[in-house]
Amino acid sequence: MTTNPRFCGICDQRHITKPSSDWCSECNQALCTECKDLHAIIKALQHHSLIPIANYLSLGTSFSLVEGHCPLHDDKYQLFCQSHDCLLCLTCLEEHMNCEDVVRISKLTKDIKTSEMFLETKNGLSEIILKLSKLQSQLEDNLRNIKIQKESALREIYQIREKMNNHLNQIESALKTELCEIMDDQCHSGIDMTLQEVIKEKANVEHFQQQIEDISKYGSDLQTFFGLRKIITKTATANQYLQTLADDGKLDKMTLTCEINKQIPDFLADVKSLGIIQLQTIPGQVILESAKNTNVQLVGSGTNL
Repeated sequence: MTTNPRFCGICDQRHITKPSSDWCSECNQALCTECKDLHAIIKALQHHSLIPIANYLSLGTSFSLVEGHCPLHDDKYQLFCQSHDCLLCLTCLEEHMNCEDVVRISKLTKDIKTSEMFLETKNGLSEIILKLSKLQSQLEDNLRNIKIQKESALREIYQIREKMNNHLNQIESALKTELCEIMDDQCHSGIDMTLQEVIKEKANVEHFQQQIEDISKYGSDLQTFFGLRKIITKTATANQYLQTLADDGKLDKMTLTCEINKQIPDFLADVKSLGIIQLQTIPGQVILESAKNTNVQLVGSGTNL
């Protein structure tokens, strides 16, 4: 028998390929228009329900749930064993002869679409779909919120980095300003002034030195005597100037150091991260408990076959 529902199964058995027009759910077979007419006039098949093949094909996998043939014996299911909760063909029945609650499927299918079990199953599916929809919405909201929280965390990281940068820039600028002020106001002004005085005094002493050399070479003894007296006085004044420099601390050597705040190296060594990222879980609010247990076993009316 052809497995393609687009072609008539009966014609296929006669090696004829004809497009199907209907599907018989009871026979589990596709029918062409001619075979459909024959199917309708056979008394044993008149109660079978037919659906247009286009409708059947549009059902997708729905009818894969209603396979009515036993795959082991290639025969129709006709019985149901309630003890083992399984469908039986007539051949399968041989293994269930000792089961006392085997019933005909025809008894179970009577008014099945209006039965409490059918309605409860439909309602149960609707209830599950509603819960799944709520859960889907909750998960989608959770994803959106996490993305928003991620962006917020990134902004917070950026902001704290900016604050740190700005603060470091400020204290760096303040320390540089202090360094320049000390260099200009104390080092340059004090040392430069003393340096200029020393240069001037050195020039004077060098002048006296040149004078004594000139007198020594070209002057008379009397001239040398007079000149020496004055130069001795100048020399005493120069020595007094040097002593004054020492007494005033102007000969002290200045050194410049920069001692970085100890908290900064400690900060660099101790702080390994700007923060901690934590992912917390909060119990969901979708109620999963069912109002009724929909896992109901098919129950027949006894062992009467």
